[in-house]
Amino acid sequence: MRTKVLAWMLILAMVLTMGTVCAFASGDEAEETEQTEQVEETEEAEEEEELSDDIYSFQLEMDGELYTFPMSFADFTAMGWEYQGDAEEQMGPNQYTVGERFQKGDAEVYASLVNLGINTVTFAEASVGGMSMDPYQFEDAPDTQIVFPGGIVFGQATAEDIEAAYGKPSDVYEGDMYTKMNYEYDSYQEWDFYVYAESGVLEEFEVRNFVEDEEANAAAAAQVSDEPTEEVLAYEAPEELGDELMSFKVEYAGVVYQLPVPVRVMEEDGWTVKEELSEPLVSGGSFGWVTMMKDNQELRCMATNYGPDAAVIRNCFVTSFKADTLGPDLPLTLPGGATLGMTEDELLAFLDDAGVEYEKDESSGFLYYEVKGPENILDGFEFILNKEEGNVVTGIEVTYEPDALD
Repeated sequence: MRTKVLAWMLILAMVLTMGTVCAFASGDEAEETEQTEQVEETEEAEEEEELSDDIYSFQLEMDGELYTFPMSFADFTAMGWEYQGDAEEQMGPNQYTVGERFQKGDAEVYASLVNLGINTVTFAEASVGGMSMDPYQFEDAPDTQIVFPGGIVFGQATAEDIEAAYGKPSDVYEGDMYTKMNYEYDSYQEWDFYVYAESGVLEEFEVRNFVEDEEANAAAAAQVSDEPTEEVLAYEAPEELGDELMSFKVEYAGVVYQLPVPVRVMEEDGWTVKEELSEPLVSGGSFGWVTMMKDNQELRCMATNYGPDAAVIRNCFVTSFKADTLGPDLPLTLPGGATLGMTEDELLAFLDDAGVEYEKDESSGFLYYEVKGPENILDGFEFILNKEEGNVVTGIEVTYEPDALD
């Protein structure tokens, strides 16, 4: 039809030598073209909705409807499933749940909700990363028809049928009640098929496919602002260092900080972020590496994002400082006056005055004194003394990473 229209246009162009030529198909031709396009679209849609033969397509067909995991919570519920919980509950990045109950008439399934994005979302905004169904759930909906890739039918297929369709399982568990056949593509990308001993057929399954939506994450990353976050704006710089060791105040490179401290604040004090060696963005509630320089000395450490949504690295918080005669050679002083160059006796007197417990360890060339923090097991102070230099403190590292900011 399109060829006919183009031919007619050529004839008109030959006849008319002036003006603008507009060619329109006749009513019958337009109707025929529209019908042809509709048929093509229908055929394409039917082809797209056909159940794959590939087990790692992570598809299944239930009562004639095709499910491909992961799928959005909205798409899942649009197929008639009602969530038996609070859809407004929140889930941070890189988190997932299991055993979330959904009902559709008499049928019930357990689903896994997953957030592989960079921001905190509600359950309703998360993805359904997989689902499971067991004999007890199937009891109330015996007419439910479930077909897996390759034509494997729930309630009918034997272990031999499954292996014939998918090959040898990645792992097999044989128990008195059932045989569990596992097909694993990668971490959190797998199927479990349970063939029950009494019936000899497939009576339970679980599928999970937790994969990142790179396109959606890229779009979300493009929306991340460089402006100071609420958490950064709430930071208050201490007026003085004080004497309380467990306050986790530190005088570092000439400035008194309260750990955790925003990278942005340190930039204002003369530090420069080495962009090529730092994470550009950090997911909500997560952490990433940052590399900074001051006075030609480099500090590489972890920076924590205490907000629920993704943030640029300068809006994250440094949770540890270190000074070492081997680098970074930056002046560091702790509350009470502890600093590099102290002797072992001076350090022990300092720890006694601070009223803290410590552990001592040593290697062939160094002594190590460690003071644990009150909350996180990774929090605290480490003092490194060089034996060859007369047991003098040549390294100090302080770490404080609370679960939440005050």
